[in-house]
Amino acid sequence: MGEQAVCSHFGLIVHPDFRGLGLAKRIKQASFQLARLRWPKAKLFSLTSGGAVMKMNTELGYVPVTFNELTDDDAFWKGCEGCTNHSILMAKERKFCICTAMLYDPMDPKNIKREQERQFF
Repeated sequence: MGEQAVCSHFGLIVHPDFRGLGLAKRIKQASFQLARLRWPKAKLFSLTSGGAVMKMNTELGYVPVTFNELTDDDAFWKGCEGCTNHSILMAKERKFCICTAMLYDPMDPKNIKREQERQFF
C-alpha cells in the first residue's frame, strides 16, 4: 500500500469476567466509527484469529484479503512482535500467518452504500 493512509484494528480481547455482554462488538464499532471519522479515506485493516471478530468485521464491511494486500509499513508489523504466531509470520516473510487479514476499503461500492445507510457522515 506504500504511502496510502491506512489504519489497523487488532488485539481486541475482552476479559472473561465481561464476556457475553456485547462489549467487544461495541468496542469494535466505536473504533471503526472513530477511524472512519478521523481518516475517512484510509483503508482499515484487521488481523484476527477469532471467529467472533471475523463476524464483526464482516458486518462492518471488511473482506478477507491476502497478507500482501496489507501495508508494507514496518511500524505496523512491529505490532505483531508480541503475538505467539510472530515466528510463523516472519518465517513466511509477512505473507502468511495463523491470523486472517481483513480489509475495509472505503471506496468499495458496497461500502459506499453501507456508509450511506449508516449515515455516519
